[in-house]
Parts: sequence; structure tokens; C-alpha cells
Amino acid sequence: MIIETKSGKVEGYPENGMIAFKGIPFAEAPVGKLRFKPPVPAAPWNGILKADKYGKRSLQTQEQGYCDEIGFSEDCLNLNVWIPDSSATKRPVIFYIHGGGHFSGANSDPFFDGPHLIKDREAVMVAPNYRLGALGYLYLKDYLGDEYADSGNCGLLDQILALRWVHDNIEAFGGDKDMVVLMGQSAGAKSAANLMVTPSAKGLFRRAILQSGATQCIRDPHTATKLTGIILKELGLKKSNAEEILTMNGEKIIDAQKRAYQKVNIGHIFGPVMDGRTILEAPEDYIKGGKTGELEVMIGYNSQELYYSDPQKEKTEEEIVYAFRSCYGLNWKIAMERFRQFSKTESISEAFDHVQTEFVYGNAALRMTQLLAENGVKTWSYLWNFTGNHIPYHFTEMAYIFDYTLEESEKGYDRRDAAYCALINETWMSFIINGNPENVLLPKWLPCTTSEMGYRMYFDERPHLEQFNLRSYYLKLPMQVIRL
Repeated sequence: MIIETKSGKVEGYPENGMIAFKGIPFAEAPVGKLRFKPPVPAAPWNGILKADKYGKRSLQTQEQGYCDEIGFSEDCLNLNVWIPDSSATKRPVIFYIHGGGHFSGANSDPFFDGPHLIKDREAVMVAPNYRLGALGYLYLKDYLGDEYADSGNCGLLDQILALRWVHDNIEAFGGDKDMVVLMGQSAGAKSAANLMVTPSAKGLFRRAILQSGATQCIRDPHTATKLTGIILKELGLKKSNAEEILTMNGEKIIDAQKRAYQKVNIGHIFGPVMDGRTILEAPEDYIKGGKTGELEVMIGYNSQELYYSDPQKEKTEEEIVYAFRSCYGLNWKIAMERFRQFSKTESISEAFDHVQTEFVYGNAALRMTQLLAENGVKTWSYLWNFTGNHIPYHFTEMAYIFDYTLEESEKGYDRRDAAYCALINETWMSFIINGNPENVLLPKWLPCTTSEMGYRMYFDERPHLEQFNLRSYYLKLPMQVIRL
């Protein structure tokens, strides 16, 4: 199938009952003079672009055996499109943003594709790459001046340009440009939430699914500058010679950020910046000001996201303090206070994991749910507590949404999980297509419409609706997880 976009013709290929268009460039390579700069739309091409292979991944720390045939590069701003093999038009468009802590991952991750999510439904899926790590989120204004005032938001700006590509081109693929649904897990959910509070993204989407993520990764300029200083120090750079990073080998920058993870928790060092240019104000103020527009949102998290501690190796107080300092910066004392509360009734490892789950994921999800509901955004809340193959860690819902339990059977999934896959996939697709997750496989699911008591779907062996206090998050913890 050949489709003409505004940049040129692209040829797609059959893939598991759908037509796939892979590696379509939506921006010029962000290299040379464009490094640490906002993305520039891709120049038109002549002829037909064969979109049969994934594009390069954003430069990142490379795990051994991680799809080496695709490769990693700074020239990574490409996207994939999957469409049903039919002539239908005006289909809702899933804009799927990959996770990975803003430092890893790609739109070619083998776990996520259109055929596994959409199956036989009439919807389109678009999955963009965006710049990661220091190349996407290193805030250099205080080091290199106003010319690089946008550098801390390059990854977010990449996502916005990809959304604009969708707006300009998706009708040619049978998609509805006015019914774009943001969807992401972890850093993908955070990215979707960030787009919800970014003025220049307003009007480019209609719905959002946030799985284990909200706006907690948006950093104030001071914190972002301090984090930049940590990486520059690893590169042997100071303010006087910081411009050397503009021409430095990209792999060297990635190596430096990897060393920086020894000082700051890997999951909190990168994220957008409230720079007064792309993100104009605190997310809470933006939402309270009613600026999100008319949206439908589904948001939730997993009950034991970060329960990773070994109960046979209890942490010392020094280890706990170090972990909290690297995770939360100036917020570490709040985490320690919460830990002491939990440790009155839980073991040291349970209390530590409880704090990490609450402070890294749960608190922000609940706070954003309350803010959205209080300010007129129809919001469906959920808590994932299904223990099909193991406890409900971070990411465990994904195999069910994308129906990968059979492929992942060696990891403990059972064929009986197929029924749960059907339920979860139907729920997510119902929200995508109808703007409401309710379906015949679930009990009635009421949205949150006030700022006090709300409802959430409790996904366990027998999903059920429960009422909960929307202000049950820990009030002392700011939305911004790390502050320096």
C-alpha cells in the first residue's frame, strides 16, 4: 500500500492482519547545529519511501542483545503507523509513547505494536521515537545562554512535532485527526501527562491513558540546572568550556549520564523543565486554571510497582537515607518520615518498597486524578492488583493490554490468562474508541467527577469498583518528585 504524506510517498507492508509503515521520518536529524535544539520538520523526499523497517533508536545505554540490527543513533526522529487492512476512515488514532524513564526505550520495542493492541478493531496506532537522556532533556540555558533555552524540553518538543505530523497526515491513513488518544506507561504516561499541561500541544489530542505516570518528572529550572551540572562534571566540563558538549561524540555523553546514575536515581535525572517557554507554569496551576480543555482521561497505577527489595537482606538506615537522597533530593526527609510511619506495622523492606511505590508512582497518579476531577475533566481511575503471573509490579499490566501472555509464558504466564487479556484489551480499546472504558466484561465503572470521593476500578481476579478518597495521597510530598 502506498500513501502520500505531505513530505512524500510511503509504502507500507502487511503485518499480522494490519498494514505497517515503519521508520517514517517526521523531523530532520537533530545533529550538528540542531543538537539540543527544538526539532525541525523533515524535508520532503522524492520517490517512494519503503517503510518496511524500524528506524534507528534514540542514542542510549545499549543492553546486550537489544535488537542490534536496528541500531542506535542521534538521527532517531521517526515514527511507525499501523492501520487496519480495510477502507474505513475517521478511525481514532492511538498515539503510543514508549516508556523507559526518559533515558531508554524506543518505538521498535518488541512488546508494543498495533496488531497486538488493535486486533480487529477500527483504530490507527502511531508510535514515535523521541530524544532521550541528556540529548533530550539536558537543560543548558545557564551554561550556554538563551540559544539553548529549549534544550531541557527537546524530548517533549519531539513528541509535539510528531503530534503535528499526525494532525497533518493521519487522514491519508484513514485516521481522525480530531480523535487522537495519547497512551503510555511509565515515562510514556508521564510524557502524555506533560503534553496535557503544555500549551503548544493543546488541541492535538482528545483523550489520554496514563499508566503509572503523571507530571511528577517536570523539573523546576534550578533542579534541572543542578542535574545538568552533575553530567557536565562527569564529562570534565565547567561553565567556561561547556560549549564542548555541542560537538562531543554522542556516545561519550551517554557514558557520562550512566556514571551520573551513581549520584542521582536513574529514574529521576531526566524529564521536562518548567522553563517558561514550553511549560509555562506548574502543572497544578495549569490544571486548576481550566486550561487542559475538553478531555477524557483514564489514569492508574500498580499496587506494588517497586516492591523489589530482598526481605532476606534488610537495608540499613544509612542505605535507606542514601536511596531516598538520590531519589528525592531535598524531598528525602519527607520520604524518611513516611518510611518511619510504614515501618511501625511493616518490615523494613516492605516499608521501603511501600514508600518507593507511593512516592514514585501512586502519589502523583492520585494527585493528578484529584486535580483533573476537581477541574471538570472526566477521569476514570484504576488500581492494578492482578496477580496472574506474579505480584503487580511496575509494567505487569502491559502483557495483558497487548495480549503477550502466551509469548511470555516462560515468565510465568498461564494460558488461563487469555481471558484476562480479552477483558483488559476490551477495556482499553473501549476507552480509545468510545471515550469510556465501560464494557460488557466489567462491572459498571463510574468516573471521578468531584474533588473528594471518587471511584476506581480495582483490577484483581474479579475486577470491582471501589470508592476512595481522592485526597488520600500524601499531602506533604510535592508533585515534583526530585528537588535539588
